[in-house]
Amino acid sequence: MSSEIKSSYFFKKIYDYKIEFKVIGESISELPTIILLHEGLGSLSMWKGLPEKINNATNCNIVVYSRAGYGKSSSVKLPRPLNYMSIEAEKYLPEIIRQLNLKKFFLLGHSDGGTIAALYSSIENNNDNHLGTILIAPHFFIEDFNLRSIEKIEVEYQSENFRKRLSKYHSDVDNAFYGWSKAWLDPNFYKWDITKELRNINVPVLGVQGNTDPYGSVNQLKCLEKNLSTKFYKLILDQCGHNPLFEKTEETIEVLRKFIYEYRK
Repeated sequence: MSSEIKSSYFFKKIYDYKIEFKVIGESISELPTIILLHEGLGSLSMWKGLPEKINNATNCNIVVYSRAGYGKSSSVKLPRPLNYMSIEAEKYLPEIIRQLNLKKFFLLGHSDGGTIAALYSSIENNNDNHLGTILIAPHFFIEDFNLRSIEKIEVEYQSENFRKRLSKYHSDVDNAFYGWSKAWLDPNFYKWDITKELRNINVPVLGVQGNTDPYGSVNQLKCLEKNLSTKFYKLILDQCGHNPLFEKTEETIEVLRKFIYEYRK
């Protein structure tokens, strides 16, 4: 008997956008689903082999998609509104969950995706089937060195090599890059802060942060821990940058596996 993991790739219209999806496992089965939310320059394809590894470690179905403006999904009108992560959490993610008819799910968000996952988890009337949230290098408030890192990468983007590498993962690479960088570097974005919303999170949370991340410090997790009233677990990784799932794969997947097995139903 074959033990090959089933997967499907497809597009769905979510409001005005065509969104690319990949589902690993059986979305109609009784197993929980983990929804992967990518970083600010990420896409479905930039997860590479991680969805399959997470599926294998957790025995959960996996849903991964590119938000509008990324990957092969529809482009968006620029500039993005400065509350674009709140819009994703309050409008688009709930519609995706509804259209895919997901029962019993976890959110796993990285960077911007982590912020979106946290915001969704703070919505008072969110889905009762939401079992828990995993936040990897999330952002809740602005740190000066974070903005300096984005200024630096925007300069690097002008080089043909970096733009060319990134274009392998996005149909409209300028839409993806500038939709992210111009929002973060907008002078009015400096006031962005969602720490109050964290108090409304009503599911268990796992936070993971590298201690050499150029886009956010361990103070982000300290802020999360201070404001949460739910069960909270954290992992701070030494000599790890912005993407623990790639830089410290075994440690990160093991801690999220334990978290998911504790709260799966």
